[in-house]
Amino acid sequence: MRKLTSLALLYLLYGLGSAQAQDISYVRSCIKTLCSNDFYGRGYVNNGDKVAANFIRGEFTKFGLKPLGDNYFQSLGFPVIFYPDRVEIELDGVRVFAGHDFIMNPGCPSLKGTFKVIRVDSALVDNSSEYNKLIAKNLKGYFLIVDELKGKKLLRPERAKFILNNGLKAKGLIYRNNEALVWSPSMDFADYPILYFKKGSFPSLVLKLEAKIDAAHKVHGTQNVIGMVPGKLYPDSFIVFTAHYDHLGMMGSNTIFPGANDNASGVAMMLDLANYYAKNPPPYSVVFIAFAAEEIGLLGSMYFVQNPLIELKKISFLINMDLMSTGDEGLTVVNATEFPQWFDNLKLCNIAGNYLPDIASRGKAQNSDHYFFTEAGVPSFFFYLRGNYHHYHDVDDTYEALTLSKYPEAFKLVRDFANMRMGK
Repeated sequence: MRKLTSLALLYLLYGLGSAQAQDISYVRSCIKTLCSNDFYGRGYVNNGDKVAANFIRGEFTKFGLKPLGDNYFQSLGFPVIFYPDRVEIELDGVRVFAGHDFIMNPGCPSLKGTFKVIRVDSALVDNSSEYNKLIAKNLKGYFLIVDELKGKKLLRPERAKFILNNGLKAKGLIYRNNEALVWSPSMDFADYPILYFKKGSFPSLVLKLEAKIDAAHKVHGTQNVIGMVPGKLYPDSFIVFTAHYDHLGMMGSNTIFPGANDNASGVAMMLDLANYYAKNPPPYSVVFIAFAAEEIGLLGSMYFVQNPLIELKKISFLINMDLMSTGDEGLTVVNATEFPQWFDNLKLCNIAGNYLPDIASRGKAQNSDHYFFTEAGVPSFFFYLRGNYHHYHDVDDTYEALTLSKYPEAFKLVRDFANMRMGK
């Protein structure tokens, strides 16, 4: 281990992380609220992200945080494809259900009609006679089942690549044997529909597919939510906690992606920390930013970095929290290799508190809202917890599925590390 800083030694000698603990009942209530149907998956249908932003602003107000921006809001906008109405599929007259049996590709265009289904396998592609019959067809009224062209060793791989890129101009493609149905939003329409079915949800023989998918487009107005606890000694130096509050929203009028681990859990920890620091004002100012539009490309954090409400050069450290509901296997730190001394100090905090079983190092990555801060020269870590939880961007990432098994320990570790960084 590298030589410890004086603050780290103070931590060991005096136990500076022993102040008030987290409030697990509040955290559970917060996550349950953010995942409720009234928040519409915190996406673009029914402005669910605005509902979430108003909730977070209300918590900041309740805790007495100072507002930054326009009454805690920093407004931004971007184009988005969303699905407020019908997302319906029938296979030979039998209904299958969005999110549970199938999903479509991000930005899937509107689709309405009845279409024939053709299975395209490796034998067909490698047989020139059969392949020529296929390419001679007008396939605008067909969906092609193409699972067996992925990962197969083919005599004519260029043909498979051509089909998988929909070079045959079919109406769309079908993948049938997906272990998980993982979705993401999009700002742009896709060129053609792709339907992904969960393994076991697509019968071995299907002759026709009937679809009613209503895609919509808008320029969506949203907001970052920002509050601050002013520092007692160094009000112009900042520790910043961030977490994105948006999620995927809805796929049609009935299917909601609740986003419990991703990232109601991170928002709940950020709010828990806001409550803690409001009651225990630190030497530095502490800023809390709930970012919009992370799921569609880190747009909220990018906008803040381009239009900062505090001077970026005065940020002593930024801690971004995403996927914070487990911890049985430990914590991973993105940017650990960029800031090795502070990574060592984090491990010291963990040893002193005996909090989590492992602290793992990762390098720089463009995978959450810390990224543009790092690019702008702000020292930043992105924390996520690891454990036996495998729901991600699917309809099963629910409040009921979470255990929060190591949440109290993770909270204390994050708090202790921030306090060490401030010399508290």
